[in-house]
Amino acid sequence: MKNLLAAGIMLVFIATEVSAQTTQPTKSDIKIKKIDVELSLAPRYTTQGQSIPRQAQSDQNRKWLVVEAELESGPDWVDEVTVKFFVVANYGSTAKEKPADNYDILATSVTVVNMQRNVGTGQKNIVPVFMDANTVKRYGATGIQQFIPQVAVQVIYKGTLQDTHWMTGVQKDVRFWETKQPRAGVLLNLTQSPWSPAFLDHYEQVKPIVAGTPGY
Repeated sequence: MKNLLAAGIMLVFIATEVSAQTTQPTKSDIKIKKIDVELSLAPRYTTQGQSIPRQAQSDQNRKWLVVEAELESGPDWVDEVTVKFFVVANYGSTAKEKPADNYDILATSVTVVNMQRNVGTGQKNIVPVFMDANTVKRYGATGIQQFIPQVAVQVIYKGTLQDTHWMTGVQKDVRFWETKQPRAGVLLNLTQSPWSPAFLDHYEQVKPIVAGTPGY
């Protein structure tokens, strides 16, 4: 009788454990592998049989800021996940309008959908944000390290903060976005940039805005 009772308790424990594993996401479901930043020329598009207008041709000085967060995703499929970006942007010496402390903290959130598992597959799950070339010029950026010394990214999945990652070890773990009011509306998502539609297969899919959604 004691053996049967013990076996029954063990079965209940195992069933409860399996149920918990299948319904409760763990904190290791989605992690941030790395953050990359660069100044890059926008993709150039051509139309067959038509020449590109002079003003649309590449200007070597018109570089966009590209910030990429590479994610490691454990679930087979993620319906949607929100990626928050916090970017320190320094003003250069040629900037004509700048705050007394000579820098901004830029913030934005991007929600992506239908992200596939990539742990152990070699596939890259990348979520980018961009700053347009004119805004880069207004900051007087002369080089990427001087312009963008630090970036932090957070991942929110099913209402839970999964991970926070800093680009560099300088002031790592310092929540700098809480020390100064961040500026919104400066960083753009993929669909707001010239990288769409050519790079839709390279980056994760941005959640479409549905007509009538509150706030839009």
